[in-house]
Amino acid sequence: QQKRSSYQENQMIKLQRLIDKYIGSILIFFLSFLKVFDKKKNIKKRFLIIKLWAIGDSVISLVLIKAIKTLYNGAKVDVLIRNQNKDIFDCYPLDNIHNMDKKFTKFMFKNIRKYDVVIDCEPYLNLSAIYGFILGKKRIGFSDQFRSLLYNNKIKFNKKQHMVQNYLDMVRSLGKKYDVDKLEKMTPPKKNIIKIKDFLKKNKIKKCVGISVGVGGSAKNRMWYEKRFATLSDKIIKELKLDVVFIDSPNNDYIVQEIISHMSQKAHIATKGFDLKDRIALISRCSVFISNDSGLMHVGAAQGCRTIGLFGPNTPILWGPYGKNNIGIYKTRLPPSIDNVKAIFKDEKRMKYMGAISVNDVFLTIKKKI
Repeated sequence: QQKRSSYQENQMIKLQRLIDKYIGSILIFFLSFLKVFDKKKNIKKRFLIIKLWAIGDSVISLVLIKAIKTLYNGAKVDVLIRNQNKDIFDCYPLDNIHNMDKKFTKFMFKNIRKYDVVIDCEPYLNLSAIYGFILGKKRIGFSDQFRSLLYNNKIKFNKKQHMVQNYLDMVRSLGKKYDVDKLEKMTPPKKNIIKIKDFLKKNKIKKCVGISVGVGGSAKNRMWYEKRFATLSDKIIKELKLDVVFIDSPNNDYIVQEIISHMSQKAHIATKGFDLKDRIALISRCSVFISNDSGLMHVGAAQGCRTIGLFGPNTPILWGPYGKNNIGIYKTRLPPSIDNVKAIFKDEKRMKYMGAISVNDVFLTIKKKI
């Protein structure tokens, strides 16, 4: 049932991308003619960040919000999000969170051209560019795409630098200088922190390694092998005398169960009954966090946990866990098969991408981090 749910989620994502690509392009073509009516305005203090997709991207985008608050004293920063990534922004101080899945039409009509600056953090969506055009006097987004017709400031999506720097280039385009060496930390609600404290106490967990084994709906070839996760977990428990906690979404519980079936040691599971805010709170308590190239990997880096990311189809240069205590393990000789700007997520050659990483590669890295 979980596999079927995951498949259906992936098919829905593909359908949404097709609608966005073709219908969105038509709308952008006609809206671009209205750009001649744009007026040069001084930037005041009302900003909107658009981030509709991806947990990890949402975590990274928090540095952009921090930059605006730092550079523009008294600035009001709102975000436009969806249910899928709402919990990330609920754990960070913001002026307003506008959920596209709730009362969105009312919000759009009330805020036509009300924002001084709209920053579109989506790498390829036409829809986000259209929303930005409707809501903002000045729009900033990535260049070299058809949708960039609607932007005033166009930023190159640079694959040779980290995504943090790509986002910060957006605020730099306003003539400001700003940089960071770490992600912004999130603070889950007190009830989630208490829940995790009780979970650790009940299971007598004092020092643990957190492991996230799943990936999002697209490009499943980013996932390391189940039996290798099992062997690695056994080595951590036996040789390092640390607890292992599998931290993942309920949709990935079936993967965790398969890994557990291959293990000789006892591990703990935090999947079913744990929402994203719970996971953020739990990852914050881990000594080391190991993850595929997924959203939770960026959560680990943001929470100050020593984070190890496992990479294959994507490169850690662009998407690695940001911060000096973190590392991305990347050993494949194949070129990246994921192109975020072009919405290309090839799901193939899993063994050649992720199979290049051995259990010992990861285990020795954990020992160094410990």
